[in-house]
Amino acid sequence: MLTPKQEKYVKNLVSGMSQRKAYKKAFDVKDMSDKNIDCKASKLLKNREVRARYNELIERAANRAVIKAEDILAEYKAIAFANGTDFAEVKDNTVYIKNTDSLDEDKKKAISLIETTKFGINVRTHDKMKALEALSKYVGLYDNKSNDKAHVPLINVKIVDNSNLKENMKEGK
Repeated sequence: MLTPKQEKYVKNLVSGMSQRKAYKKAFDVKDMSDKNIDCKASKLLKNREVRARYNELIERAANRAVIKAEDILAEYKAIAFANGTDFAEVKDNTVYIKNTDSLDEDKKKAISLIETTKFGINVRTHDKMKALEALSKYVGLYDNKSNDKAHVPLINVKIVDNSNLKENMKEGK
């Protein structure tokens, strides 16, 4: 069983402090030289119980820090498949921002910024194209080694003239 000061020393080390700084924060070192502190800190870390506690806390931290490919893909997917209508709707030429409480967690993941401006509320999402590109590479639409986009299957795209979009929307075209 560690003393409270030893426990504090170990927790300081695990938080990223040097041995010297961790020791200084845990023990009274008023009249000690840095060389003496370094020697005592090193000796303390060699103590079997202290080392075991240190290893335990490091292992716990490592387990919490594990990032799975599925987690990353889920984030990319949320961003890639979010649409503007998930966050706002247009009725009678007025834009209504949706309440974030009504959004599911995947939609919330896609939001990078919500701010009030002099023009109203601005909702910005993460870069959809980057997310789609990352997912495309993952599923093999791109040659991951060369980033050769020539391997992307052809997609038929219809280009339309949007210059009269507002009028076409009013007329229901």
